[in-house]
Amino acid sequence: MTTAEPTRASSTASASAAGSTGGADGPGGPDGAGGPTGRFDALKERCLRHPVLLTTAVAAVAHILWFLFFANSGGDIAAQDAWAEFVGRHPGTAYNLAWYGGMHPVSYSVVSPYLMSLVGVRTTMMIAGTVSAGLTSLILYRVKAVRNPLACSMAGVFAYLCNALSGRVTFGLGMMFAIGATAAVFCWPYRWRYKRWAKAAVAAPLAALATASSPVAGLFLGVIAAALFLNKRRPGAYALGLAPVVVVALSAWLFPFSGTQPMSVATLSGPFVFAWLVFFLVPRDWRTVRTAAAVYGTGTLLTYVIDSQIGSNVSRMAMLFAGVVLLAALPYTVPRSRKWYALVLAFVGLNFWIGFKGVDDIVRTAPTASWTRALAPLVDQLQQVGADRGRVEVVPPSSHRESAAMLQHVNLARGWNRQADMERNPLFYDDTLNPVNYRQWLDRWAVHYVVLPKGDPDSSGAAQETELVDKGLPYLKAIWSDENWRLFAVEGPVPMADPPATVDKAEAGELTIHVKEAGRVLIRIPYSPWLAVVDEKGKSLERPQETEASKERADKDTPKSFVNTNGCLIKMDEDEYGDEWTELLAPRPGVYRLGAPYQLQPGTPCPDELR
Repeated sequence: MTTAEPTRASSTASASAAGSTGGADGPGGPDGAGGPTGRFDALKERCLRHPVLLTTAVAAVAHILWFLFFANSGGDIAAQDAWAEFVGRHPGTAYNLAWYGGMHPVSYSVVSPYLMSLVGVRTTMMIAGTVSAGLTSLILYRVKAVRNPLACSMAGVFAYLCNALSGRVTFGLGMMFAIGATAAVFCWPYRWRYKRWAKAAVAAPLAALATASSPVAGLFLGVIAAALFLNKRRPGAYALGLAPVVVVALSAWLFPFSGTQPMSVATLSGPFVFAWLVFFLVPRDWRTVRTAAAVYGTGTLLTYVIDSQIGSNVSRMAMLFAGVVLLAALPYTVPRSRKWYALVLAFVGLNFWIGFKGVDDIVRTAPTASWTRALAPLVDQLQQVGADRGRVEVVPPSSHRESAAMLQHVNLARGWNRQADMERNPLFYDDTLNPVNYRQWLDRWAVHYVVLPKGDPDSSGAAQETELVDKGLPYLKAIWSDENWRLFAVEGPVPMADPPATVDKAEAGELTIHVKEAGRVLIRIPYSPWLAVVDEKGKSLERPQETEASKERADKDTPKSFVNTNGCLIKMDEDEYGDEWTELLAPRPGVYRLGAPYQLQPGTPCPDELR
């Protein structure tokens, strides 16, 4: 498995058969296939003549069954529902104010929120999983070294189904493009073998789309690119590896985000062990595969040692592909030899791991019925008390359904992004939560109301928070409850905007405040370069303009002077918690609106002379 060219002896014939209309000798043809056995044999023969189509059909059926019987609205699906809803309601907005004070949709994914908003979250998952399975099968059939491509294709179908069970839609979308890019490198038509520029022209954009959809998918392309590079196959390495770096660099520069994804020893063990099992159990002449396994295994260990946004997400490559590779190596061993048994046990263990994880994710993240059938009374109470003038903390349930269900009603103090949560709210993860620092946290994020839902809390910090709120705190006043919800008001809450301003309304896409006198106003929104002072239609107002006298000044070393007609925004210095809030420089009393429209010159920052 050392060539990037299609070298299977029957590949050309298979490809021709896959593209044909199927021939005349069908189930009712003249070959005697009139009885049930004959019809079955004819159907089997036809399916085997079109293995990639067969794999795609099986994957489609599997994902339809997932959609009909297993897809719920909790876990990762909840986060993706939230992002799809946000961009559907605010397609031109670069900053979501309803999660963690503010988050860029692009920091989650450049592509998936918008695609999911158009075609639906679950539809996106079905398409991505089905196409990915078909592309994986194509690669397996076009690589000569794979002797059992149909069985390996079915192992791939199971892996993609388990990914769907876990609700990883955005990652699945990214992997669809990533596998497409990989197929362009490994399945390039032999007759075009000298047109490497064309191969790069196909693979590189797909690699960029993969990373724009899911940075984790781009990371896995990096593993393949590194393996190709180390095996001196530089054109393929550059085609797969350069575009993801550019996409990540651009998104980090334009839409800054920091955070840490946790990774425990238990989380490390799965991908680390299976990476090295692949390395040691596959044939020695599979140099690209073994190099990729070594790079990946080393990378998982580094991910555990070094805190990053990747964390436990690194396990997904092993979950998708380790079983396929282990099964592909099985025909190269002597039946019932030690190596054969090792491969079988590794393959069974891998599929037990991903199957158990998928089922566990479904069971653990299934939301209670109250999130769909009994939410209206809670929303009504929040509207009555004016909860849209501050933030609301909903103690996270295990389903995290609150991150999507409450998005259109209130600004949440949190949401469902583990990296952002650990970065901005570490007290829920370091076992230091107590009544004192919980009050400090409520004040820090201008939380006015706390909601305690019925049901199991999230596994990280929410159990302690539930216990604190449930037993009663002197600064939380119970104001309403029913059989599903308990609503508490924070006594003496800190406002989102300091005097002389008051908040009229805090929405996901816009904050409206009333300023009583000209001056500087501290606003408890994490600063973003995309934040702007906007009009009632959400259009950015003109930035401060340099005066004509300043432009014509004789001494260019003197400071410039500006006219600040509409107001501008300043990034505050870090406070004791590491927060960098936003400050409004208001030139006069009145109503000011803060939004984050996409535009060539983002935001309305104050020039240095006005800071």
